[in-house]
Amino acid sequence: MVLIFILKSNKFSVKSCFTFFSLLLLLSASLIVTQYNNFNKSFLPFSNSYFKAFAQYSIAPTSPSGPTVNDPNLKVQIVFPTSGKGNTSMAFLAPNDILVLEKNTGKVDRIINGRLSSTPVLDVAVANYIERGLLGIAVAPNLTLDGKRYVYLYYTQAGGGNKDGDEFLGLAPPKGNMVYRYEWTNSQLINPTLLMQLPAIPGSTGRSDHNGGKVAIGPDGNIYAVIGEVGGHQTKAQNVKNGPQADGTGGILRVTPNGQSVPNSPFGDKSPLSLYFAYGIRNSFGIAFDPVTGKLWDTENGPNYGDEINQVNPGFNSGWKLIQGFAKESHLGHGHTTSSSLVNLSSNAQYSDPKFEWEDPVGPTALVFLNSDKLGPQYKDDLFVGDINNGNLYHFKLNEDRTKLLYPNGQPIEDKPTTSAQIPLLRFGAGFGGITDLQIGPDGFLYVLAINGAIFRIVPASFAASNPTSYTLSNLGSQGQQQLQSLSTILANTTNKVTIVGVKGNQSYDPNPINIKAGDTVTWINADVIAHTVTSGKDYNRLTSGLLFHSGSIISNTAYSHRFTIPGIYDYLCLFHPDMKGEVVVVSK
Repeated sequence: MVLIFILKSNKFSVKSCFTFFSLLLLLSASLIVTQYNNFNKSFLPFSNSYFKAFAQYSIAPTSPSGPTVNDPNLKVQIVFPTSGKGNTSMAFLAPNDILVLEKNTGKVDRIINGRLSSTPVLDVAVANYIERGLLGIAVAPNLTLDGKRYVYLYYTQAGGGNKDGDEFLGLAPPKGNMVYRYEWTNSQLINPTLLMQLPAIPGSTGRSDHNGGKVAIGPDGNIYAVIGEVGGHQTKAQNVKNGPQADGTGGILRVTPNGQSVPNSPFGDKSPLSLYFAYGIRNSFGIAFDPVTGKLWDTENGPNYGDEINQVNPGFNSGWKLIQGFAKESHLGHGHTTSSSLVNLSSNAQYSDPKFEWEDPVGPTALVFLNSDKLGPQYKDDLFVGDINNGNLYHFKLNEDRTKLLYPNGQPIEDKPTTSAQIPLLRFGAGFGGITDLQIGPDGFLYVLAINGAIFRIVPASFAASNPTSYTLSNLGSQGQQQLQSLSTILANTTNKVTIVGVKGNQSYDPNPINIKAGDTVTWINADVIAHTVTSGKDYNRLTSGLLFHSGSIISNTAYSHRFTIPGIYDYLCLFHPDMKGEVVVVSK
């Protein structure tokens, strides 16, 4: 049985795509080469454009000194070096045998013992503009009764045939966001069976973002997939009371391994509501099941605040687009909003506040429960979460009934947004680069996938000493990311330094303004605990911000430099936190 939902309105618009593509260029161009004096001229929209994923963010680069974890008894090993291929998800076939997805090419790569196989195990045609592409994978843990091993993929299928990115050429809009089941046979993925066809044509915003894409196999054996509101769909699944019926966007949907609706759906047995497990989700890059309780959890991304972690019970309504973050703190411009303002898709619908909210955006992505004691019994069954803005790995403990998140020291987390000042209390590791996936390997260790293609694993220091991998820090290279300076490489006599203090409006930078002469270089040092950007422009404008200079994500304890050759006054801001305002005053020599 194939479940299909196709949006028939909002034809593909070259104009709207060009407009948002301009924004994307401003946000992401510096991920390709270092920029010093001129705007990045190496940007090619049809080549190596992995940064089109997670388009609303400037993606964190891997730290120049490599990723680290706080526990001195643990070490980070490099399993596979930076590839620059824009990898979105991974899944294990066996120990040291990993399938990895390339977002823009539709290729499923295989990495065995740290070596990339010469040919992909599958290559599908994907629409890949902005956040479209090959996005999610899950491998069935057991064989079927007739000896088959299933692999599930979520991807935005190209509409025009066998060409990736054919929507760029106006050949055809994408066919849909698809969930397919494949069979793993003779080192290939074969015999695709379509389980779900969900909308991929954007709604009111016209942007090809918020496609979600993560896939997970539940303890019930059913297939769960998360999808965002796909460019601003406005249905009852987005809590629009006068909107059309839910259309397969903005929720977590599930089917059986054969693509049938799961019996006893919280929203009835009529399609498409029979598919929904949860709704009211703006976008998500992470879903995972608690191995102790079997409960589903997700991460969700807010617009410019309200990044969340949720426990997702059947019938869960996350609140978008009336509520984001804690309901009492929500400021989406709808006035005083409570759960009673939301749309109930059935009598089983239930709103609950997130279990955790970041006050400042971090772009949370993957989450995983460490169902292993290989890193030490103190970490067993704890929750780990990655982000795309900072390259941070966060660590949470859970209370006794596993319904609330705790700080790693066991203290309860307040029922209010967590400030950036509290991030060090939760940060387990840093410097990984933009994290797109987390998995527990068959060996019981924690694996981290960065969007630049690097795969890391966290292991006991004693294990690392006796089991080195084939790669060292020198193998990470710089492919596919901007170049930041480690603080240790900045000379003591470096002049014209600006310290990024934090999110403090006009007091965010010290000094501010900074006065220099034409030909001088300014070096911004991020002394804050979260990432920032240095982006030209007085106020955020999607067409002009970053045209003169743009740092990309400056992670904590790194620096960015830019040389100014022409006298004038140069305003700048942080794309993550647009209230951060700075100024460079350049006078003639």
